[in-house]
Amino acid sequence: MASKDHFRSVADALQPVVAGVRDDQLDAPSPCSEYTVRELTNHFLGTSEAMRRLGAGEARDPEDPWGTGGDYLHGDWRGALSGQLLGVADGWSRDEAWDGMVDDSEMPKQGAGDMAYVELVLHGWDLARGTGQQVSYDEAAVAQADEVLDQIGQMGRDANIFAPVVEVPDDAPALHKMLAKSGRDPHWSPEA
Repeated sequence: MASKDHFRSVADALQPVVAGVRDDQLDAPSPCSEYTVRELTNHFLGTSEAMRRLGAGEARDPEDPWGTGGDYLHGDWRGALSGQLLGVADGWSRDEAWDGMVDDSEMPKQGAGDMAYVELVLHGWDLARGTGQQVSYDEAAVAQADEVLDQIGQMGRDANIFAPVVEVPDDAPALHKMLAKSGRDPHWSPEA
């Protein structure tokens, strides 16, 4: 299984979620405890553009190469985010996007692409849950995210990117098990 094969289905599943975010929900909490919906959306706008550029083989912003330091929530941000998510899928669907290293770093593009994939899946779910929506990923997309988290989950926890694993029952749905590996409570709600 390869993340490359599932970007498009994830990006497509997120289109109604992005369109469904209401302005009056921006100050609500999100499943990412450090972010409100506004902060999560701003983060997602920045990182998705950085990941789009990387996947497309374009130069990244030298001032903010990973898209984590700017204010991106302005203008038609819904249209921008929707387009960027589709652009991420287009860029990373190319075989050559996965070859070599990121710029002059020691990070393989394979690892960057897998991280980009998990970023879309997880923050897409975060955005849906924080705004009272559902997102429907297909089973294969969830299975791929689960496989990637098996590979990078501990590294993410060590770097405080992921919270500790959440305990879920053995018979929990595959989506819940995958979310739990990233430190997310699959039953999170704004009211909790």
